[in-house]
Amino acid sequence: MPYTVFGLPTHVLIIHVTVVGIPLACLGVLAIAIRPAWRRRFGWWVAGLSVIMVPVTYATQLAGTQLYNHNSYLQSVAAQHKALGSTLVWFVAAVAVLALALELAEKRGYADHHATMVVIAALAIGASAICLVRVVQVGDSGARAAWGGIVQTTHK
Repeated sequence: MPYTVFGLPTHVLIIHVTVVGIPLACLGVLAIAIRPAWRRRFGWWVAGLSVIMVPVTYATQLAGTQLYNHNSYLQSVAAQHKALGSTLVWFVAAVAVLALALELAEKRGYADHHATMVVIAALAIGASAICLVRVVQVGDSGARAAWGGIVQTTHK
């Protein structure tokens, strides 16, 4: 992966896809887990987005590691962001697996087995909620690392 694209660090460019795509995927999984009618209508689209976000998240992590390794200032302020960011792909992968499980269970007729669908939906809801929390944690730590020394807020 190139360190820069058009003179900008690759991480800075692709992070926007991650910041928008992961919450969309998680919210979509929440929706299809809660509403079976939405699962039948949008399930494969949501599962597809969730699956696509796994390599996008991994690419963002790789680009972030390159940026971190090439910038001594970031090494002094972004250690927490790097640590949190390195785990995010696993949360996204869990959401993707459970989105696929919801869809496959629906298509194979497990919707008739109410308990099976409830368990899969509950796991999908939990994984999506946890992933949303983690993406906020990663984003917040990255914003603090990038902007913490520049933007000062004062409270009176």
